[in-house]
Amino acid sequence: MADLLFSVVDPDSFGEIPAPARPGVRCQTCDYWERVDGSRSTEDSDAARSLKLSRLLSGEQLAGAYGMLAWRTASDGDRLAVGWAQFGPISAYPRAQVIRDRYPQLPDSPAPWVITCLQVDETDEDRDGAASALLEAVCEELDRRGIVAVEAYPEGVADPWLPSPGPETIYTAGGFERAAGDDRYPVMRRELSGEAAEVGWGDLLSRTKPADEGDDWPLPLPRGPSEEDVFRLPEKPKRPNPFGDD
Repeated sequence: MADLLFSVVDPDSFGEIPAPARPGVRCQTCDYWERVDGSRSTEDSDAARSLKLSRLLSGEQLAGAYGMLAWRTASDGDRLAVGWAQFGPISAYPRAQVIRDRYPQLPDSPAPWVITCLQVDETDEDRDGAASALLEAVCEELDRRGIVAVEAYPEGVADPWLPSPGPETIYTAGGFERAAGDDRYPVMRRELSGEAAEVGWGDLLSRTKPADEGDDWPLPLPRGPSEEDVFRLPEKPKRPNPFGDD
């Protein structure tokens, strides 16, 4: 079996994200999780791709990009992307926030990061094994960033790969527990130690302001996510039922 390698998404690897199980969907343009009224099937345009990439990279200055690829290395040395995971602070994904708001028993603190997408190419030689390895690599990456809780919202349907979070069984095997919900809409949660954190508050603060020289400081302040977005629950959006049709 070819070995698996993992890398955080960047502009060079963005185009290599493999197609998910749902027909007609492109991860490079999907805004299903970034907007409660978003869609998995969107127009494939340069503008849509640019927007999606900017969203995935929006956390780079704080802790790191919001996606990871799994690669298989063949005997001839070629690498092929076979898996994809999208994740980030819940403030980055309004649909996840609205789903979570349906379950008041879930803890508000520590605020979780969420894994919105976990997909492996159906032709992979060990699909479940690759998904489990990718999930563990994501959790290790989040632990390195100092995140102490992570959640996912799979769906109990006939083909559990069709919803973007992938099968509940992968999360169960990866140390997640059902924290709320039912067989149709489970909420899977795993506590991380945060002990491997390489990104501390000092790093976060130092990355959010420009160099202390010239006219660029203290104004204008940098745009984009703030350090608070990494660890807090956002304001609750008033949006439609996220379990409805796209």
